[in-house]
Amino acid sequence: MTHTPLIVGLDVDGAGSHPAAATVAGLSPADLVGAARLARTVRQAENAGVTFATFADALLPAVAGSPASARLDAVTRAAFVARTTTAIGLVPQVATTYPEPFHVAAQLASLDIAATGRGGWLAATTTTPETASAYGRDPVPDLGREARDVVQVVRDLWDSWEDDAVIRDVATGRYVDRDRLHHVDFVGEAFSVKGPLITPRPPQGQLVVLAASGEVAPSARDERLVDVALVGGDDVASARTAARGATGAGPDGAALAVVDLEVVLDADGRTAATRLRELDAATPAGARTGWGGGPLRYSGDAAGLAGLLAELAASGDVAGVRLLPALLDADLPALVSDVLPALRAARLTAAPRAGATLRDTLGLPRPANRYDTRPRAGGRHTLPTTATA
Repeated sequence: MTHTPLIVGLDVDGAGSHPAAATVAGLSPADLVGAARLARTVRQAENAGVTFATFADALLPAVAGSPASARLDAVTRAAFVARTTTAIGLVPQVATTYPEPFHVAAQLASLDIAATGRGGWLAATTTTPETASAYGRDPVPDLGREARDVVQVVRDLWDSWEDDAVIRDVATGRYVDRDRLHHVDFVGEAFSVKGPLITPRPPQGQLVVLAASGEVAPSARDERLVDVALVGGDDVASARTAARGATGAGPDGAALAVVDLEVVLDADGRTAATRLRELDAATPAGARTGWGGGPLRYSGDAAGLAGLLAELAASGDVAGVRLLPALLDADLPALVSDVLPALRAARLTAAPRAGATLRDTLGLPRPANRYDTRPRAGGRHTLPTTATA
């Protein structure tokens, strides 16, 4: 398995990762959900060589009644920029806790089709009882088990169409070969789902699944459910330790470990410390206090951040980082102009290639379809010369 020396992800949600970002930036709710701003941000990230962008999401605002919490559905935003980009991976956050798994599978498969194989899924859990109430459900008692079952059935549904199921036989008027469609009939501990999906198998076969380390319980089938584990830490050493633990052997180990890194940089003629004090002072009541508390955190100049990333890249346990800029409009330009070019010059990272899938970029193989039992010749399926229905 190979991958670029250092995977670089970027969260592009709203005004930034700090809860006061929208307030300090002076962005209106219309600005926060504006299509032009989103497309500009993601193109800027792609042009800078960022590997993938994530789109955070939540059903309820972080601060009740706050216009600064305005956002559109993450899959919708990712699908929109799919047509304005050619290389960057697009990874929306979709909760595993309350949405219907069948709909999640169809939405994400459609995203991968729209993005020509650049789609991913940030599978997240939802802990607030208010979200359960908004869905009209009781709170889920075992979030890890629910996440396991949802990720498992979504993966099953993506395989419910074999790669050559769509035949488009004009002469006979047949669109699909029904022998290449499969009923999933998944029965979990809290729900059941029947297939096949209403959407053909995604271009990648399986979208790349990201999740916070430990949030998805291990598969009961001895199958890897998470491709990329997101880890944090108080310092580089603890982040490396977390990464090493997240990629252990067995079904609970991810293929790659990516460190979440919250960033505030010297920018706009002011030091990072000054900017962070301003953000903390403007944090609205009820929002997360004490920026940090999970991801690794960096506050300082561009050279120091480049050095920290080089230190992480030197570890065989860390495959990459996901940057969480405190204030996108200030920190992203600094990343683009001063940090990422230094990494490329040192050959510590590489830009994704236009036309490559996200799996290609990350060095992850395209998985075989679990329901396709036909014999293989030279590593490929032996397909019939004519399709039948």
